[in-house]
Order: sequence, then structure tokens, then C-alpha cells
Amino acid sequence: MTTLPMILPPRWRWPLRVALALSGWLALAATLALPDAGVLRMLVVCTFLLLCPGAAATRWARPTPWHGKGWPFVVETAFLALLFSLCLAVLAVEPFYLSETFTTTRVIITLAALTSLLALLPTPGGRRPGARPTDPDNAPPASGTRPAPTTDTRDEPGTRARTAPRTPPARPRSPGPPSDRVTIAVVGAGPYGLATACHLQAARVPLRVFGQTMESWRAHMPEGMFLQTVPAASAIATPRPGHALTDFRAARGLAGADDHRPVPLAEYIDYGRWFQEHLVPELEPCRVRRISPAEGGFRLLLDTGEELLAASVVLATGAVPYAFVPRALRACVEEGLASHTSRHRDLRRFAGERVAVFGAGQSALECATLLHEARARPTLVARTSAVVFDPPPPNGTGDRLLLPGPASPLGRGRPLLGTVSRGGAAYRRLPAPLRMELLRAVPRPSGAWWLKERAAGRFPVLCGRTLVAAEPGYGVVRLRLLDEHGWPEDVVVDHVLAATGYRVDIRRLDVLDPGLRQSLRVFAGAPVLTAGFESSTPGLYFTGLAAAPSFGPLLRFVTGTGFAARRLTAAVTAGKRR
Repeated sequence: MTTLPMILPPRWRWPLRVALALSGWLALAATLALPDAGVLRMLVVCTFLLLCPGAAATRWARPTPWHGKGWPFVVETAFLALLFSLCLAVLAVEPFYLSETFTTTRVIITLAALTSLLALLPTPGGRRPGARPTDPDNAPPASGTRPAPTTDTRDEPGTRARTAPRTPPARPRSPGPPSDRVTIAVVGAGPYGLATACHLQAARVPLRVFGQTMESWRAHMPEGMFLQTVPAASAIATPRPGHALTDFRAARGLAGADDHRPVPLAEYIDYGRWFQEHLVPELEPCRVRRISPAEGGFRLLLDTGEELLAASVVLATGAVPYAFVPRALRACVEEGLASHTSRHRDLRRFAGERVAVFGAGQSALECATLLHEARARPTLVARTSAVVFDPPPPNGTGDRLLLPGPASPLGRGRPLLGTVSRGGAAYRRLPAPLRMELLRAVPRPSGAWWLKERAAGRFPVLCGRTLVAAEPGYGVVRLRLLDEHGWPEDVVVDHVLAATGYRVDIRRLDVLDPGLRQSLRVFAGAPVLTAGFESSTPGLYFTGLAAAPSFGPLLRFVTGTGFAARRLTAAVTAGKRR
């Protein structure tokens, strides 16, 4: 089902598609033929840039919850068209801007070709004639009826059908005795878990919080690293001021948090502990071993042996469960000759060894640098054609972007990341394939500006390489690579470090009962979430990296804690009022 047929009568569909396909070329003609400052030229070009690419893109979007309800749906469609147009314009501008070849004509040609393609190609996933759209919220079946297999065909193309659980957890009910039942349990004590807990406390929601403070940061990040995010974007969100990174530094007598001073890992862990001690003092430093469905909510088994019931659960378990290692390296992992970077706290253990580091982002570049400084012999292997470092933060205000505050979670100079990060609610409305592609490509792999001096020229860098195979044997690994011209190349190393990031896959979240995992509706391994971060199982919420496929790259950074905590808290309190 596409957007245009839902708004226009059949006889107007093809003429409008043709008009959309020609709109960009009309704007190009106006650019070339009309005077630079002409009002008509500006009108034609601006109308095209703001509406036409997005209008063509909405043909590929899924129906919205307002389907078939007249003008509200038309207004939402217009809003989506404007949003898509802005996103496509930024995507078209950024390559020319970064390569210093930007001209208005080139951008218009790019968008005109894209608009024509989107307007004229057949739309995938069309609705069968006579089929009626379904309610997107998929309410649980009535008592006594057997749930049928369901898939979220509206929001998530390619989603595999999952059979709903026979006894899904119910909506939060009136809590029982305080000793064994709580309204909500927050699992995880990293930035997202702490931010969620203090927002729920401010909303007077009874809760218990479980986890070791900043555990992933303490146990799964190498000593000596610094945060890539600028200090201004590294504060954990609170409902009231006074507990930002600058406040912590002032309380400890440390230097200020200007963007030119990166944040050391050890200092940031201390900040997380300070935050927890002041705002979440009731944190229980124990682990949740299993979460399973129970009547009226969920049953949690703690490593202390205690069991409790919670009407709702928030999972803020961090990124470590989703560490991604390429398939070609799996055999080497089993032999102990390859590992993900999250498995190493002290890289000095590789002193004197030849280590191949796969990746081109901050994690790969910083790990290779730390290995070099630990007297190992690293080699960086990247698929990208070059290694890129971010520009330093600007001095003064003359070259600041129009957007207030940091232009993106990584600082200024990343307009696409800044645009996507400021539209988490709208991002969720994008088609699932587009969301996943943006999540993969934004931000581009790069190193922090302060790392360049420590990394450039310090160790070999093999760019444009594709890993074909990794053969373990006799305590070493033979890597078979292809360069950008297709020529084979062999590299022999003692160990391989995969700085290949994280991919959300709920199947790897062992804390969830297997039946509960199977009951969740997913797309590309990630849970399908509502606007309030609730999964298809009522009362089960996901925040942090697990929510990034739904809400965008913002949820991959600490600066996303405010957006997530506010929306999740609003959803929980709204559920209590029902």
C-alpha cells in the first residue's frame, strides 16, 4: 500500500507521478535559465527541494495509524514529505560538502535523478485489492482465544512472522505486597539505566533498580581510552539540573568541560558513580539472571536467589550482548586467536605480538593506537578507502552551525548525524530498510580529532581491504584479503581484534526467558517498539542501543538518555493512569 493511492483518485495517480519525476528537471532548468536572485527561480527551486523528493519517497513509506481518516492523514503525509525531503537534501549535500565540490546545480541534479527514480519505480509491498489495513497496535486477543501468528507488516518490511505467546503478560495491575512486587524494575546501571531510574523516581513511580554501576564501561572498555563524544554531549540526563559532567568536574576540582578537552574513561566512570550515589542511591548491586513472564507482569530471578514480581521491566543492558564479529573470524574466535574489542580491558597483554585490528571507526583507531603504545605491532585493516579524522571543535562562534549546542553527539561538522539525532520520534516513522541503512551509515567511520596526532603514521594501515577468509593454525592467523582492485593479499598475525561495532540481536539477550524472546516482534534482530519504547510484549521496555534501530543513531550515544528517559517515563505513567 502506498501513500499516493490513499490520497488521490486513481485517474490522478500516474499524472502526479510523472509530474514528480519531472519536477527536479524543471528546477534544474530554472537554475540554469533564470537569474540568480530571481524570485521565480527561488520559488521553483525551494518548492522542489522542500516537497518533491519527500513526496516521491512517501510512496515507499508504510501506512500510518491515521490511515483512511481524511485530512489528518493528509497533514501527516505532508509532514513526512517535508521530513524526507530535508533528509534527502542533507544526504545529497554532504558528499559534495566533504569533498569540497559543492554546487547548487550538482545537488539539484542528484535529487532530480533520485526523485524520478522514486516516482516512477513500482512500489514494493503493495496491498492486495480489497484488503483492509489492520490496527498497528495489535492488541492482545480476547480471553479464551488462541493468538494467531502476527507480523508488523505496516512498519517493518521483511519482519518474520512470530506466534504470539499463549499467555502474554498483562498490562500493569495494582501492585501486591511491597516485599515481592514492584511497579517497574530497571535492569542495568549504565547511563541509560541511571537516567531512566531518576526520571521514573521524579514521576513518583515505585521501582527497583538492579545492576553494577557503569559495569560495561569498567569491564569492557580498554584502559587509557577517551570518549569520542564531546564533553557537552556526555552528560547523563536528569529531570533537574545540577548533575551534568561540568557539575561533577566542579565538585571534584577538575578542569572545565569545554569541547577541546576530551573525557578520559576513568574520569567518566567516576562521574557515573557520582551520579548514581546522588540520584539513584537505592541501586541494588546485583545481577538479574532471568526475566520470565508471570501473571500480571514478569518474574525476575536475581543472582542472590531472590525472586520478585514486576508489572513492567525496562531493559537497559548496554551494548556488550550485541558485540558483532564477522562470520569469517568465528573459527578463529573458537581457537582463541580472535576476539571483539569489548573482551579486553588491558591491551598490554598483546605486547610484542602482531595484531590485526579490523575497522575504521574510533574504536579501531584508538585500539590500534593503544596497542602501539603498549609495544604491540598492530596493523589496521579497513574496508573504507581512507582513514578519516573529525575536524577539531571550532574556536569562538564565527564558524558555529545554525543549530544550537553541539551540532551532533560527536560535535560539530556532522550535519547529517545532527539532523538524524534531532528527529528520533520522526525517525521511527521511516521505512525499516531506510532506518537500518541510516543506522549503518550515520555517522561515517572516523576517529576523534584529538587522536590523529597519536595515530597517524604510527602503524601500518591497509585501506580498501575485504576479508575473504581467516585460517587459524599453529598459533597464528592467516588473513586472506582482497584489495580495492581485486588483488589477493595474505597477512599473518598472532591475534585479530574485531573493532566491528555492535548489532542488536534479541536472540543473544540471555537474561530473557527463551519463550519471552520468541514472543517478541522483531525486525533485523531488533525489537519493534512503540513511541514509548514498549515492545510487542506489554510492559517490557527497551532503551539504549536496543532502541537505536527504532529511534536512530541518537540512541547509540549518552546524549540520547534524555530523549529515551522522558518518552519511556511518559509511557509508563500513562499506563498507570489507564
